[in-house]
Amino acid sequence: MILTNRLFEREAPNREAKSIYIFGEGAKREYQYFKYFREMDSRIKIEIYELKDDEDNSPAGLLSIAQKCILSTEDNPKPKYSFQENDEVWLVFDTDKDKGNSRKTQIEHIRAYCEETSHWFIAQSNPCFEVWLYYHFQTEKPIFEGDEYCTDWKKLVNNSIVGGFDSRRHPIFIEDASVNAEKNYVSNDGLPDVGSTEIFKLSQSILPLLATKISRALGFMKK
Repeated sequence: MILTNRLFEREAPNREAKSIYIFGEGAKREYQYFKYFREMDSRIKIEIYELKDDEDNSPAGLLSIAQKCILSTEDNPKPKYSFQENDEVWLVFDTDKDKGNSRKTQIEHIRAYCEETSHWFIAQSNPCFEVWLYYHFQTEKPIFEGDEYCTDWKKLVNNSIVGGFDSRRHPIFIEDASVNAEKNYVSNDGLPDVGSTEIFKLSQSILPLLATKISRALGFMKK
C-alpha cells in the first residue's frame, strides 16, 4: 500500500456545492463501493444510482437511465436529480464482450455523446470493475491466463486480498488505487486495454472533495 501524505499536501477542497452523479451498470459491487464515499460526508453529495433488477444495465441502457435522471425535457420535466453548473455525471461500465459484440457499438455511441456533452464522463474498465478493485492493493498489472474474462479477475481479486475486497473498509485506499491504475493504464485505440481501467479519472474528481476525511481516516488506521 502507498499510504503517503499526498492527500495532506493538497489545498483545502473547494466548499462550493458540487454533486457527482455516478451511474454504474453493476447493481451490487459498484453501488456498494461508491456508497462508501457518499456516507463519508453528508456535505458532499455523491449520488450513486442503484439499478433495479428489471432495468437495462447495458451501456446503452445505462446512458438512457442517466439522461432520464439528469436531463429536463418536454417529456421529462422533473428529472430525479437537479443538475447544477459544477456537477458531474459519470457512467461506469465494463468492456465485458458479449456474443454479438453489441457493446462495442453502444460504447462508441456513449463516448461520442460524452465528448459532446459538458460535464459528462466515462469510466470504463477492461474487462470488469474488479480491475479497479485489484489496484487498491497491487502496484503492477498482473499477468495471468484468462485476463480478458471477468470471472478470472474476480478470482484474482479474491485470492490476492485476504478475505476478498470488503466495500465496507477497502475503498479508503482509493488514492492508492488511483495511482496504481493510472500508472498501469494502457489505451488501445482510445479504449482501456485489458487490465486497464479509467476509474482513476473518476477518483481524481472524488479525492479533492473528500481529501480531509480520507486523510484523517488513514491517519487513524496507521496509529
